[in-house]
Amino acid sequence: MTAAPATLRARTPVASMLLGGLLPVAPLVVLVPLLTWAAAGGWAAVSALLGVGISAAVFVLGVLGIRGVLSGPTATTMAGAFGVLIVQMAVLAVTIWALAQTTWLQVLPLVVAFVVTGLVFQAGLVVGYLRSRPQLDVTLPGEVR
Repeated sequence: MTAAPATLRARTPVASMLLGGLLPVAPLVVLVPLLTWAAAGGWAAVSALLGVGISAAVFVLGVLGIRGVLSGPTATTMAGAFGVLIVQMAVLAVTIWALAQTTWLQVLPLVVAFVVTGLVFQAGLVVGYLRSRPQLDVTLPGEVR
């Protein structure tokens, strides 16, 4: 059997997933507001920066919520995961609505930043999960190498 490197064994799947989700989001904190500022001005860039930050925070809290769901009874896992998703979407919707009540915020850059950050974070979660799984090298009975 091939053993995983010590750094992979020491990290839990949740930590790998959070790291996998947050690393690709980090450049978005600069890139999205900068592109938004170039396209639509300063307040749009502030709106986009808020969108990236709030979206990343909500998705990190969602991963921690899923960790809590998975530590509970297995019969409620799917319902609990769906509940976490609904809470995340509700928090994002209420946040968009509340921020849209202000006079300075531009909603479109905020929403675009929410969506882009969410997609990048979710893709990073998958990559982090796949990297957290140890690889097994098994020789089956009768198999010659």
